[in-house]
Amino acid sequence: MVFSGYLIKGPYWVFWHLLRWLGKLDDVVFYVDSEQDYVVIEHILPHLNKPFRIVARNEKVAKTLRKKGVDARAWPAFPRLLIMARHAFHRFPIAAIKKIGMNHGIYHFKKMIRAEKYNAFDLYLFISEAEAQQAKEYGVSCGVAGGCPRKDTFSDPHTIAASQKIKQQDSFDPQKKTLLFTATWDRSGLSAINRWIDHLPQLALQYNVFVSLHPMMSQTYFERVLAIPGIQFAQPHMLPAHMLAADLLISDTSSVMAEFCGLDKPIITFRVDSGKRLTKEIKEMIQDISIGIESVDELGGAIEQYTQNPGLKSDLRARWNKVFYGEHKGSHGKKAAAIINNYIAKNQL
Repeated sequence: MVFSGYLIKGPYWVFWHLLRWLGKLDDVVFYVDSEQDYVVIEHILPHLNKPFRIVARNEKVAKTLRKKGVDARAWPAFPRLLIMARHAFHRFPIAAIKKIGMNHGIYHFKKMIRAEKYNAFDLYLFISEAEAQQAKEYGVSCGVAGGCPRKDTFSDPHTIAASQKIKQQDSFDPQKKTLLFTATWDRSGLSAINRWIDHLPQLALQYNVFVSLHPMMSQTYFERVLAIPGIQFAQPHMLPAHMLAADLLISDTSSVMAEFCGLDKPIITFRVDSGKRLTKEIKEMIQDISIGIESVDELGGAIEQYTQNPGLKSDLRARWNKVFYGEHKGSHGKKAAAIINNYIAKNQL
């Protein structure tokens, strides 16, 4: 537990038990650390059988969500059941709360964290059968295959309409190819943002350029990207629409690759050879689904390879999609909600 957890543990314990005695605990709370976390859960919410509350990390995140029509309030909250795509136990420091965990990304792109982190949950929803089995072999005892609710976003009419709106903007040239640049957290040691950020102004003359950055990226990178004319910055809630509008993804080790792979669209990656959470298996997987390059000088050649052979790597993307998402064909949100509803019924929450 982080230090702040020890500070609030006593007062939190008192309030939680008082509210339980008064019968005023929330049945289900979804804890949302960032706007990205809401995208993970939004397609689960319509299928739940119990009332729920959306609780944001702070008032800033809550305000952002409310502007988008989400009924959210800031922490603290006192639930019977907590569901979150983080490991924020320090904010709910009481064992009596039942806890369900979810992935906030596709974790095949990074080595799993310690099994104890997952086993602190009563139930953990991994995305696919392959990932759940991998977790079991790693020592995780509470994992099940819960689907990828975020994947439902790509077939949502609102996302499709937003994608079309992006293409209708005056700054968008339908005669140019559209590139989506994305980068993982710069302090992870797995990011390649330094290799392309200074080239964006020139690239924007040749292509439609979208940029998405990891939510924890250093603020200086956000400021630099936003200051570049001629590009579109993809906010977290708009990233799926930008993915639909893009022709190619340019990445490093970001899990956005798995979502782009699910769309069966071409991927180019800047090779990253080091990092403590980068395994041999992950490197081989990235090589399978993408064309690897070292510098921006090689970007045009990689794009031309896909232009000349539109089906390049499509068979490998299809194979890895089964690893990422399993064989599930319907709504992933419904699948996850059914597991949660069954857990609630079984535990009489």
